[in-house]
Amino acid sequence: MDPTPPRAGRPRLLLVGAGHAHLHLIRHRHRLEAADVTLVDPGSFWYSGRATGMLGAHHTAAEDRLDPTRLAAPFGVQALRGRLAHLDPEARIARLDDGRELDFSLLSLNLGSRTPCPARRTPGPLVWAVKPIPRLLALRHCLEQEFSRGLTPRLVVVGGGPSGVEVACQLRELARRHAARPEILLVTRGERLLEGAPAGAVRWLMRQLERREIRVRFGLNVTGHAAGGVTFATETNAWGEDSLQWLAADHVVHASGLAPPEVVERLGLPLIPGRGLAVEATLQSPGHPDIFAAGDCAAMLHHELPRLRIHGIRQAPVLLDNLAARLAGGPLTPYVPQRLALAILDLGAGQGLAIRGRRWWGGRLALAWKRRLDRRFLRQFRT
Repeated sequence: MDPTPPRAGRPRLLLVGAGHAHLHLIRHRHRLEAADVTLVDPGSFWYSGRATGMLGAHHTAAEDRLDPTRLAAPFGVQALRGRLAHLDPEARIARLDDGRELDFSLLSLNLGSRTPCPARRTPGPLVWAVKPIPRLLALRHCLEQEFSRGLTPRLVVVGGGPSGVEVACQLRELARRHAARPEILLVTRGERLLEGAPAGAVRWLMRQLERREIRVRFGLNVTGHAAGGVTFATETNAWGEDSLQWLAADHVVHASGLAPPEVVERLGLPLIPGRGLAVEATLQSPGHPDIFAAGDCAAMLHHELPRLRIHGIRQAPVLLDNLAARLAGGPLTPYVPQRLALAILDLGAGQGLAIRGRRWWGGRLALAWKRRLDRRFLRQFRT
């Protein structure tokens, strides 16, 4: 569909990406009635809170996915399928990868994140990343086919943070549903899981992993893939390629952190290396007061935030206020990150682990709370 030009004399607000923050803006379109609003996104919105539960087959793909185009239409937001390729901030033109050019008066970027990982080698194990989320669905389908044929693949999960822990547990849950018993190994470069979490929570988690026969190895820095497995180095033996060691694997899932999408390097906007598009407390790009960014692609100048969806969700009302204020010529509001954020891990088998600062609790109640929060978040976009 060709983009509709903005009406004469009316500003155009261009929303690129359909993340948590932009979904909020769509639902509150009436606050932005002074502008024509266009959303550009390449496809579905996948809710990261249910992604690993989808891997473990507790959730279907439909339960984890929203169509931003269908969501946008009732609110008077024009939705275009496309992917941002370049930006001319001075001319205020966004160029899509199919050659289309869209002018804007105000621009908001909510581009999400990706999981960087070494390239696959052939021959070598199949390589997967936790983001983009559809890769987890593809992994699930691939493993279900292998399990149905009676295979017991060797599974290696790279990353000792929340994503790595959830993925390892959900792989065991998926295998249990198919009466399969694959080897599952969780490896991390750190000396403990869930860096910064309370010691009691980590001990509880380690007992959970032991019961599920998920092995854990610490101090391993995975450097690449090789025939039949992965290569790694350790702190005590990291002297170049001739010192690399090897682990057997048929599938390798990388969950060792998130990075901004590669396109941010081509937008001509200020960056914080490794973190993303630099933004002020008002979520504006420095030197570009009509360009905003939120969520995982954005990096606040004075706060280094972990890439948790809660920040994209909590930035959304501030982003809405500031876009409306920019249209009206009013004062802008700073985003003040909360000091403590609640994180709840879905460990499968009816177990969850909730952590907020130094407080934690694990078990069925934690998981029930998480699922209630997930349902509440998604319900506002399904009605």
